[in-house]
Amino acid sequence: MNVVLSLPEEILLLALNDEKGTFNWTVSYKLPYLLAGALIMELMLRKRLALEPKRLEVLDRTLTGLPLLDEILQSIDSSKKVRAGDYWVSKLGRRIKPMKLALLEELVDKGIIHSEEHRVLGIFPTIRYPMRDDRPRKGLISDIRTLVLRGETPDPRQTMLIVLVYTSGLTPMLFDKEERRDARKRMAEIAKPLPVTQAIHKAIQGAQAGAQAGAFSI
Repeated sequence: MNVVLSLPEEILLLALNDEKGTFNWTVSYKLPYLLAGALIMELMLRKRLALEPKRLEVLDRTLTGLPLLDEILQSIDSSKKVRAGDYWVSKLGRRIKPMKLALLEELVDKGIIHSEEHRVLGIFPTIRYPMRDDRPRKGLISDIRTLVLRGETPDPRQTMLIVLVYTSGLTPMLFDKEERRDARKRMAEIAKPLPVTQAIHKAIQGAQAGAQAGAFSI
């Protein structure tokens, strides 16, 4: 099966438990900001946005024809101020739920996952997304492992995917125990120098700090 996936679709697939159809707990609280970062990265790869350490700028206002990307592009373009990357990752992350559902439906339409309704405690409805065709996910994992463990130089899209894996906490799911130290070191070499890595980290840290402050105020 040869399907073209966007960066947000790829990180969703990697974050899903392929049997249960739920998101791995190690990444679930980070997922809104990973998806927001991935959508921004997709626009960067399409030459619509440029991210510097303290500013995310619109390079090209031409719409992509993809509703999610165009919504974000227009939102950033309509801002009265040029903002830092972590501002936009945080802002988009806080309203990511409908975008996440749209991305999951895209994966359903592509025949990679399917949706199943379950009830928590027999009462509360929830949707799970087990794999229908696990070849795209296995291919992603294989490509990441090969790239990282062999020390190959990634292309721009591969670099962005490594940033997402590095910031997600998914390393234990993708690499064996004896591989993880070298894998983390290699991914850090690729990801750490990039402003988008810091933008995602800051957004996640800000969300964690806000949650902790809320807990202490109770």
